Amino acid sequence: MSKLAAQILTKTGIPPTVAFEAKPKTLPELLNVQRKNAYKVKVMPTHWFEKGFDGCYYEIHKAKYKRYLNEPTHGKAWGILFWRGKQMTDKPYKIRGCLKFNWRIYSSPNEQGIYYDPERAMAIERRRTNLLKEYCEKQAE
Repeated sequence: MSKLAAQILTKTGIPPTVAFEAKPKTLPELLNVQRKNAYKVKVMPTHWFEKGFDGCYYEIHKAKYKRYLNEPTHGKAWGILFWRGKQMTDKPYKIRGCLKFNWRIYSSPNEQGIYYDPERAMAIERRRTNLLKEYCEKQAE
């Protein structure tokens, strides 16, 4: 182990890789740790997973990164949307919400025991809108 690694471990107590794995990631952060340009990687926003949307994901075809504070945490990505297992577009298009949402590598929610429930999906949306309203009210004060 290098001296720098030993210093980091003694200061934080958590290995950097574990700390990175635990925090929610934007799309550029997630794709940056994948293979070069993350070609053909399947990703989905975490709120799709929480709502139980099965077969809904983006297949990444191109990614460009911007360095922010010496880390490639910003950028753009292009991909093809698959919704309920059907390909929605023929050509890759720019994915919106890369920095806005948290993203994860695609895995079927049904395999992990999460099924689409309209009531649960509406409850999650209500919670998100309430949090957004509270945040806007605090900013207005």
